[in-house]
Amino acid sequence: MRNTALFLLTAQSLLCADLSLLLPSAKTNLRVESARLEIQKSAAQLNEAKTAYFPTVSATALYKKKDKTPAFEPNKIQGAEIGAQISVFDGFRREALLDALHASMSSATHSLAQEEQNVLMETITAYYDYLDTQDRLHVNKEKKNELLSEVERYEILVKNDLATTDILKSLIASKLEADYDEQNLKTLLEKHRKHLELLSATPVHEPLVYQELAMPTLRTVERHDLQSDRSKIDVLRNSEDRYTYLPSITLEAKHKYMEYSGYDTMGGTNLQPLNQNEITASMTMTLFDMGRISKEREQARIDTLKAKNLLDYKTQSLGNDAEIALMSIQTSQNAYEAAKAEEEARSEAFIFIKKRFEAGLLNSTTYLSELTNLTQSRAKARSARNTLQVAKASAAYAYGIDLLTLIEDKK
Repeated sequence: MRNTALFLLTAQSLLCADLSLLLPSAKTNLRVESARLEIQKSAAQLNEAKTAYFPTVSATALYKKKDKTPAFEPNKIQGAEIGAQISVFDGFRREALLDALHASMSSATHSLAQEEQNVLMETITAYYDYLDTQDRLHVNKEKKNELLSEVERYEILVKNDLATTDILKSLIASKLEADYDEQNLKTLLEKHRKHLELLSATPVHEPLVYQELAMPTLRTVERHDLQSDRSKIDVLRNSEDRYTYLPSITLEAKHKYMEYSGYDTMGGTNLQPLNQNEITASMTMTLFDMGRISKEREQARIDTLKAKNLLDYKTQSLGNDAEIALMSIQTSQNAYEAAKAEEEARSEAFIFIKKRFEAGLLNSTTYLSELTNLTQSRAKARSARNTLQVAKASAAYAYGIDLLTLIEDKK
């Protein structure tokens, strides 16, 4: 019984979905999961780079045979060796790589956070696009029902020779146009539904419930995409240090077991040893390369400067977007208030127009024109309400504020 109740509650929440259900689910869609995998990749690269500080141990089996050799050289060699090699110093290349990978991981983390906000913003927009179409469909249905009742009334009047057929035909034509609009709106609604399902990774069932967003508390917050780009600059800057003329020092140790045959040992004085230990220390340093390394470093430095200029430009651009988004909230609020006032005025006017039309004091053209205006004003008011909510989300998005807080503040 308890499980049944939980199932019914879950089913009801799915049938009456709003942003409180859709937005948390949107953070698990495939685009976000793909960005999350990039963090795992960066972590794997970082762990791989750390192995450069540890020795490399290898084992080798050897078999060698020559058909022609001097008398004192073995013509057959077989055996095995085991060795270890470690880089003692590599001109700080490992350190530069690790710093770059740390910055890369930071960039991937901020990219994930920004991708979540991107998907949330798109989901909010798709949600209100769906509601806008749903409202237009509802308003069109009201118009259709109004026309249907008038068609039925005039069919009776025409049948009893109390009205002419021209009014009836105009009413029927308007109803057919409403039917056509309804089919187009249903197609558009299905398009928005599928898009919303893709973004939210959640099945969407009709009807969606309208949810108002909280007014964002705007403050200066650096967006995650800017922080990601800043970390990418750190990646490039650290990559510059990998191009260096500093030497590399390597230490290697081996133990060999070899059997030699087919040669003159000279009574044991030329006897090759079965076991051999070797220790090798080597230093490698580039003395002259026609300036290749310095030119590579200069190219890396230019890449860093280019990325920094692009970041500065993007920062200014996003700042402009934030200012415009803030202005759009007030503009959308004014548009919504005006649309509500227009809807109220046209609703009151239509009541008077309808009474005069039914009394035969107005022609069908005036009646249908006023009905169309009323329908448009109703749709306009609901569209303005939805546009205001999108403007709130756009402002929060532009300022780098977590979009989930807009629904959390409304709970």
